[in-house]
Amino acid sequence: MTRWTSVACLVFLVLGLPDASSAQDRSGWSVSGMAGISQIRDEDETDTFDGNSLGLAADVEFRFTPNFSLGLGLFSLGRADDTFDGVDTEISVRGFSVFGRLIHPVSDTVDVYGRIGAATYYVDIDPGSVGLADLFGEDAVELGFGIDFGRQEKLAYRLEGRYYNGGKDETGALILFGFNYLFR
Repeated sequence: MTRWTSVACLVFLVLGLPDASSAQDRSGWSVSGMAGISQIRDEDETDTFDGNSLGLAADVEFRFTPNFSLGLGLFSLGRADDTFDGVDTEISVRGFSVFGRLIHPVSDTVDVYGRIGAATYYVDIDPGSVGLADLFGEDAVELGFGIDFGRQEKLAYRLEGRYYNGGKDETGALILFGFNYLFR
């Protein structure tokens, strides 16, 4: 975890540098919706669950300055199948997060950013009788990076990667593509 925290701090320092572009004012409320590939992974002493699925995310945020925003997000790592402790198991993970983004406007149409937050997630396990419910935590650190590109006056495309590090050796990851809409 300390390695990922160090990488995140370095990214945030670089992205927080003043930009040299004449980027337009993009402050205010925005909403984003994205879909992509997800991974759910859990390791314990006896077995590893590792499944992939379709992931979804939606965020609402307020951009205070050209370089900083705060927001709330919903995410789903989807449903993934694997064998866990010898039992064919389907797990679905969904949750919400509070996050900050440090943004570096590269030009009038492109922003790159780093994201850090705290997430709470819920796990549904099928079959629920396999005794796995107590293996999954509820809180995670959220780290991410991304790019907004092709920005028009209010709409931009978004490509983003996210990593969730939960307790008890649980991790999740998303690679997402979608849009960001700025309200003015």
